[in-house]
Parts: sequence; structure tokens; C-alpha cells
Amino acid sequence: MSVQYGFLAVLTQGPAYGSQLQNEFLMRAANRRQLNAGQVYSTLDRMSEQGLIESAGETEDGLPLYRLTDAGERAATTWLTAGPVEARPDWDEMQDQVLVAASIDGADPVAVVADYRAAFAERIRELTHDADSRAVLAANRAAELGARAAIEWLDEVSAALATHPGALVQPRCPERPRRGRRPADTDGHANAPQTAP
Repeated sequence: MSVQYGFLAVLTQGPAYGSQLQNEFLMRAANRRQLNAGQVYSTLDRMSEQGLIESAGETEDGLPLYRLTDAGERAATTWLTAGPVEARPDWDEMQDQVLVAASIDGADPVAVVADYRAAFAERIRELTHDADSRAVLAANRAAELGARAAIEWLDEVSAALATHPGALVQPRCPERPRRGRRPADTDGHANAPQTAP
């Protein structure tokens, strides 16, 4: 899910095409090593079907551009200003959301960090309070240690944001990615990706 929301966050900076979104997301979510093209375009197709993005025309060399709809704008704003609503936050989702929010001008990464910290603190409380036997306590120990590590990381991010507000904000990269998906041909088949100038 964080890839979809990460793309929405990047699109708050203006229209982009698939490879741009992929590159921008990976630059901002430094914890991610890769994101394959199939995932990028299936995510864009799903976002379009959900009414979160729409066509914004195409580049000079024919790559389809996407922009946020009103619903997409609302979803991006929510993701960039609040943490999870679940009591069982996910480590990877947390890193993606915190790092991307910290990189987007106008986001509220401090609130995102605070919400994740509260969610992980509640998770620790559940794991330690609800254990009624040594066996259950032992089984929950790994999850508890993971939640404590998340809180430690969040505290470091919080301190960095307090000391250097806006230090992680990044404008869109001026360099153009070398590849992108071409629009479908007249038969409805996607043309092979081409090297862009």
C-alpha cells in the first residue's frame, strides 16, 4: 500500500509519468532497494481504477502523464499528515511513510512520527499486558523487540526533524529517467518501453 500512497505523495508536486514516480519514490524511501516496472504500472492502473489519478496528457515523446484527482489529493494529504489507524503498524510501511512525508514540502512528518510512535507503544502494551503465560510471553518477545526498535528509530527521526526542520525536503529530481511505458497501441496492447532522450 505504501507504494500507492508514495506515488500519490510525489504527484502532489505535479504530473509525472511511471518511471518518474518510480525514481522519485525510491529516492525518498531510501529503505527500498528496488521497485519493478510491473509493480509500478499495475499500481498506476489500480490507482486510476480507484479514481485517485487521471490522465494529464503525455510527454513530448509520448509517455503518459498522471495527475491527482480530488480524491487522490485528499488521500495524499491524509497520508502525508497522519500515521496509521491500526494498532499493528508495519515496519516497512512506517519507514516508507515517514521518509516520504519528510521529503515532501507541506507534509507533516512530525505528526506521522508521533502517530506511529503511539501505535507501536500500544502494540508493546498489548504484547506485554495480554500475555497470560510464559509461552505466550516468549512468543510475543520478537514482536515486542521489533516495536521497541521502531520506537527508537522514530525517536531519532523526531530529534532530527526538531533539530533540522525541512532538511529532508526534496524538490522533484530534474533528471529525467531513461525509460517509460508507452501508451497502448490501437489494438489495446502496450508498446514496449523505449529509451527516452
